[in-house]
Amino acid sequence: MPFLDKLRGGTPTLSFELFPPKNPAGWGTLYGTLGEISKLAPDYISVTYGAGGSTRAKTVDLVARIQGELGIESMAHLTCVGHSKDELRDILRSLEKNGISNVLALRGDPPKGDKAFKPHPDGFAHASDLIAFVKSEFAFQIGCAYYPEKHMEAVSADADIGYLKLKQDNGAQFTISQLFFDNEGFYRFRDKCHANGITMPFVAGIMPVLDLNQLDRFKQLSGCAIPQPMVDFLSAGKPEAVVDRGVEFATNQCLDLLKNGIAGIHLYSLNKSHSSARITENLRRAGHFPVTGNAGATPVAAKP
Repeated sequence: MPFLDKLRGGTPTLSFELFPPKNPAGWGTLYGTLGEISKLAPDYISVTYGAGGSTRAKTVDLVARIQGELGIESMAHLTCVGHSKDELRDILRSLEKNGISNVLALRGDPPKGDKAFKPHPDGFAHASDLIAFVKSEFAFQIGCAYYPEKHMEAVSADADIGYLKLKQDNGAQFTISQLFFDNEGFYRFRDKCHANGITMPFVAGIMPVLDLNQLDRFKQLSGCAIPQPMVDFLSAGKPEAVVDRGVEFATNQCLDLLKNGIAGIHLYSLNKSHSSARITENLRRAGHFPVTGNAGATPVAAKP
């Protein structure tokens, strides 16, 4: 069943996010990861852009290979950064040609070294404008991003929720979160969104912690809250067991979200399969994301 039909029908989805590597060694690692992830039978896999749209061709190639060779529904990230309308049309036509029907429309991050976002003179300044453009000229299923603790550039949480509503009004059909660790804060945010007329399915973006040093970087890059109980839990015990505790924390976070009606779980895998696979296995043991038919597929071959 297409993942959007599942989301609309109230059946939670399981998905993973990957990114195009920057060097040949990274491609080998990625294809090994894809081989493992394919065995987990996800509902879809999304592939990111580099900062400034730096990996757009690789993104198109990768989603096409995942969907064409693994048979897993794929979704390409699409950003405003550095692209004119004509360039965006070319990317979307290439995705169409390769049988990709899903895009995650984002404003995107500035190129490395730039502190502020600068729209292309013939492009778009906001994800909501990009969504309207895609909706008006193509037949893609369109996703967008949301920020349970508000976007770092938003003037207020209320303004950010209003912007999310505009994304929905302009054609977004589902929304995937920035990483977060505070479920109670998320539930308050979701309730407020519902009160403001946002009805599209909410998918939770979950990042398993691999290293305590990641926490400051997560906060710096996304503005997410780092709950002290989580820090205490991850810090307890032997340092070499942080990955195990990160898996346990993420599993419990997902179980609570599923208990409270989340539309889907989206694991930020960082091109590694180990923690995501363990979390998936834990969730399946708890009765979530049952596999039907022949799970898994033949891994795609690494690029030479």
